[in-house]
Amino acid sequence: MLSGSENQQRSVVVPTKEEDFKERFAGIMLDMSASADDAETMWLVGSLAAQIVDHAQHPDWTAFKANLSQPTYRSLLTTFQNQGNALAKQGARRQVFAVEVLAASLVAKTQTDDPELVTGDGMLNDLIDSAIAVFRQASSADPIIS
Repeated sequence: MLSGSENQQRSVVVPTKEEDFKERFAGIMLDMSASADDAETMWLVGSLAAQIVDHAQHPDWTAFKANLSQPTYRSLLTTFQNQGNALAKQGARRQVFAVEVLAASLVAKTQTDDPELVTGDGMLNDLIDSAIAVFRQASSADPIIS
């Protein structure tokens, strides 16, 4: 039988939801950076983000997030969760990743107490805005895409 102090030493530290998100966000940032040369993944991220910002009548993802209301934030996260789960069941790995990138970007906006996440959020916004630009260029060059 373990004494109280031995039992405490063996206890598992459960990360907070903020710590868990930070770890997941870092993984998404690494994956997104690695995908910068993957035209299909960037096109998927850009396509989804462009649909959202165009519907909201904003020029890019950064402006969209800056003007995002709390009800729209909650609704969009729910939509991302449902869409991501449905896509995962279909085995649509790259589409799931695109949804995860945008969802992580939305959540990162709320993590203003963590300077690393604030910096990462700005970097991810830039990557998403670049993906939107790539999607829009491809769409205007090939009307079949749009």
